[in-house]
Amino acid sequence: MATNSTWRGHLFFGSGRLLYAGPLGETRLHAHHSFQLVLSLGEPVTLGDSRQQVLACGAAVIPPDAGHAVVRTASAAVLLHVSPDDLAGRKLQTLGLARDSVAGWQRAGERLALLASRALPRHWHEAEALAQEMIRALQVDTADPRPAHPAVKQLLGLLPELLEDDVSLEALAARVGLSASRLSHLFSAEVGLPLRPYILWLRLHRAAESLGSGAPLTTAAHAAGFTDSAHLSHTFRRMFGLSPSEIAGVVEWVLPPTP
Repeated sequence: MATNSTWRGHLFFGSGRLLYAGPLGETRLHAHHSFQLVLSLGEPVTLGDSRQQVLACGAAVIPPDAGHAVVRTASAAVLLHVSPDDLAGRKLQTLGLARDSVAGWQRAGERLALLASRALPRHWHEAEALAQEMIRALQVDTADPRPAHPAVKQLLGLLPELLEDDVSLEALAARVGLSASRLSHLFSAEVGLPLRPYILWLRLHRAAESLGSGAPLTTAAHAAGFTDSAHLSHTFRRMFGLSPSEIAGVVEWVLPPTP
């Protein structure tokens, strides 16, 4: 994803997902580590793949690490990034999408296209509702697991305050009185996302909070437990195809309400 004056929408950042809503600008060929669900709310979004095939799509599902580009600007669209490691992402993996077939991405998104009459979200609850609706349209069951084990519940409460500390599996297991292997298994089973990717999303979310409040990139990186701004930028780009500096001052950050 590349940003210029065309990319002036809203960026909604929550645990395990990122949603952009607004106009789209042209991009260079790029790839990211997440699934990207594309939904046009106006004229079709023209996408290209790594084989230079180009197709106008009302909707599409782009798999992780697939080279793609927005070939023409579009006035209104939604881009929903879903982690391949969480419950919805693991279900999306079963679609078996080829990384170099824009036609296949379009076919996978046919059910998404039925949502084309939706309005662009501007508030967090609207974006969350649309994200859930988009995932349900693909017939992906995303019922949230409800952690029941007291050690997992304890860890979920501790993690947001530990991002600048030692968050190795061994250190966290010691905090909640479990073996590392037991904690790893329990966390994945009860949360629906392995521990390491969950911590990474927490760190990215913390950085987004800092950036959204106007903090410099280096300050945001350190607040989220990244080594430096380069580490944060590299991770953000790997996950989403863009760096924080590319969107700073262009899109409007929207973060979840504080519980």
